[in-house]
Amino acid sequence: MAPPRFLAILSLTLLALLACSFVAPTNAVSLQSSSHIVRNTHGELARRKSKKRSNSKRCKALSSSLSAPTTSKKATVAATKAKEAAFAPTTSTKAAAPTKAPNSGSNSGSNSGGGGGGGGGDINLPGKACLAWPNGGANKLSSWKGSKTGLIYTWDANKPPDADRLGFTFAPMLWGWKDTANFQAKTVEGYAKIALGPNECNEVGQSNMDPHSAIQLWRQYMMPLAKKGYTLISPAMSSRPNGKDWMKTFMSQCGDDCAISGIATHYYGVNIEEFKAYVTYWHDTYHLPVYVTEYADQNFDGGPQASMNEIWAFMTAATQWMDQQSWVKAHCWFGAMQGMDNVNPLNKLMNDAGTGPNDLGNYFINN
Repeated sequence: MAPPRFLAILSLTLLALLACSFVAPTNAVSLQSSSHIVRNTHGELARRKSKKRSNSKRCKALSSSLSAPTTSKKATVAATKAKEAAFAPTTSTKAAAPTKAPNSGSNSGSNSGGGGGGGGGDINLPGKACLAWPNGGANKLSSWKGSKTGLIYTWDANKPPDADRLGFTFAPMLWGWKDTANFQAKTVEGYAKIALGPNECNEVGQSNMDPHSAIQLWRQYMMPLAKKGYTLISPAMSSRPNGKDWMKTFMSQCGDDCAISGIATHYYGVNIEEFKAYVTYWHDTYHLPVYVTEYADQNFDGGPQASMNEIWAFMTAATQWMDQQSWVKAHCWFGAMQGMDNVNPLNKLMNDAGTGPNDLGNYFINN
């Protein structure tokens, strides 16, 4: 029989071993690992978004509350003056329009490619402010008939209800090959006076066609409208650099018989001087009237988005400048809608209730 002291020591040893086998494992390692995974996942998502913004012209805009840069004093003052001018009667004399460049109002082509005469020629609009309107009859169009609104289009051939009665000039668009049947059925003689060519053929996410396919589309579906009295406006390029080369090929190979009476273009950027130079390029290259059918103070190059004050300053400068250029016939700010897709929502012209224009929208349609 074992001595009592030996049995006591043995008992204590067994108890210690049993106690160790039932202690729960620590969570320190698993918590640290989990935290590390979460941080890595968040960082990877951020990198993917950053990469997407830098490589795409149509990507999700940054939240303005997080990304808007500090507003300069100059921009704030300009924005304040714009807001005051939007709702106050003007007593100043409008600045005189600059002298036209040679052939600026004609339909002749430039040396770099024939624009072609023909079609319905130039059209008279009550104002240059244009509505790019995706809302159908869901929103009250009458509240958008400001003193400077003239043209309206819908990215297809479907005319908004009451557009004619309210005095808008509707422009059906042949967006691309997928819309040919509806476009051909709608664009009978008398339906409209002007027609827009395909939308951003130089963009993979838009109508996405090479110039030769676009020429085929144009000859088959746009050209017949010239004999019906329509003014034909070119395909609209995005402001991606490849748009200039695309249009050069289209205009040079379509020839004078394509009856192109105006150049459509889009601009998304945050520099007003770049905007002016970009719009001027299209006029100086083809010596045709220019229709800026989409534009906004929007950064698609990965940088910060504009603040509200900066958007006011950009719009004020852009509209005043275009009003002075006799060859700019219409300009359509993006956008007159509630959902702004991948464009900075501060550019929105519609109020949150969807019942009419907000302050920015009221300024746009009346200036």
